[in-house]
Amino acid sequence: MRDCEEAERAHASSRCPGHPVQRRSHKKSRNGCRNCKRRRIKCDENKPVCKNCSRCSIPCDFNPNNSINSAASAASAANANAPRKRGRPLKKWTASLSIPETGSADSPSPLDPALSLTETPGHPQPLNVEDLQLFHHYMSNTSLTFGDNVLWRDKVPRLAFENHFLLHLMLSISALHLARLRVLEVTKYEQLAEAHSSLALREVTDILPRISRKNCSALYIATVLVCNYTFAKTPKKGHLLVVAEGTEVAWWVLFRGVRFVIETMGLPAIFSGHLGPFPPENSTEIPQSDDDKGYIPWEEPLSNLEGLIANWEELEYENLDIIRKGLVDCFNNVYGTAEKPADRTYGKTHVVMRWLWFLEDGFINLVKLKTPPALVLLAHFAVLLQTVECFWYMRGWAHHVIDGTLEHLDPDYTFWISWPKLQVGCRCNSGLGALYTKTLLLLKNRTVNEYL
Repeated sequence: MRDCEEAERAHASSRCPGHPVQRRSHKKSRNGCRNCKRRRIKCDENKPVCKNCSRCSIPCDFNPNNSINSAASAASAANANAPRKRGRPLKKWTASLSIPETGSADSPSPLDPALSLTETPGHPQPLNVEDLQLFHHYMSNTSLTFGDNVLWRDKVPRLAFENHFLLHLMLSISALHLARLRVLEVTKYEQLAEAHSSLALREVTDILPRISRKNCSALYIATVLVCNYTFAKTPKKGHLLVVAEGTEVAWWVLFRGVRFVIETMGLPAIFSGHLGPFPPENSTEIPQSDDDKGYIPWEEPLSNLEGLIANWEELEYENLDIIRKGLVDCFNNVYGTAEKPADRTYGKTHVVMRWLWFLEDGFINLVKLKTPPALVLLAHFAVLLQTVECFWYMRGWAHHVIDGTLEHLDPDYTFWISWPKLQVGCRCNSGLGALYTKTLLLLKNRTVNEYL
């Protein structure tokens, strides 16, 4: 410092009196290091360490390997408004910029909402690689198997970033898809699926009673994903689609939630925002079916069920024939008629699920009680289920429903489901097909009660 003062006096004494002092020209730059800017001195911009920082033994932010750059940045930002004085910097630079240890009371969490975007936590949370793997598989594979790539790959993920329960449902069904593809890791992926599904279901069931225009799109997609997730799980013995071991299944409650959402808000409100525009385009990405049988003669078997329902004396539910007529309507829309068969008979999920859509609590109670007419109608619905097994999550359900009805159906009524068994591909008991044919002939001249 003394050398600098003597040089300044010598320079002043050498000036000629009466002549104005001219400043030496210099190149202006704003690219100096942060330390020189704060000290208001000229930086030579030498890298990786400028001359001023090297002479004062302080860390220069030109050095990419400086371990405390982030702390220095945070400290300089915090003291930006403090009064500054010229002079040499602190010798104990690192001590003044010490970072609190992880876990201390003053150390902010990486997820702390009060943490500024410009501040970098000392130890950020590690990435959840398993979740990232599930998300990648959903985007590149699972989303392309639902029959509408634009909706499930492009629109739903954007909606999910604003509604995190959808993210959990996307990951859960992606995990079940991987469980089907990687049989050696079934347990791992089924556990991941269950974990994400449980988290999502709690939030969905809590939000559903508070449905509004703001959340109706997310709730609709959530209930559809829950239904697909339930179908994707391996069905357990005794599961009759709408009931299991005498109780309603969770997916059925959520499926009725879909109806509640649509009837409450309407499709134009649901298919708006990220899911818009309305009406949605017709899907053209239906997976090909290896078992497309084309038209099958369904009219007579469904018509004959009218006699069973009309002559069931113990039946207290009056709308059972309406349920049968709804099933007839679905068969007509899927297969067409003998005079005008349908061009495509597979992948019509919206038609098949329409029958479940209109089922009432009275019918569900009949299934719980294992009432023969209700079980027979359910077995015939299995024929329609087989037409949507081109979707991976529906595979096996047609056989499962037939097996479940056979397990609970009174042996005196098993011939009523021989036609759906034949269509689904189940092996009939010896002589059962002939008994069914004989029964149809008798029904033309006798009532069901006379035959039974």
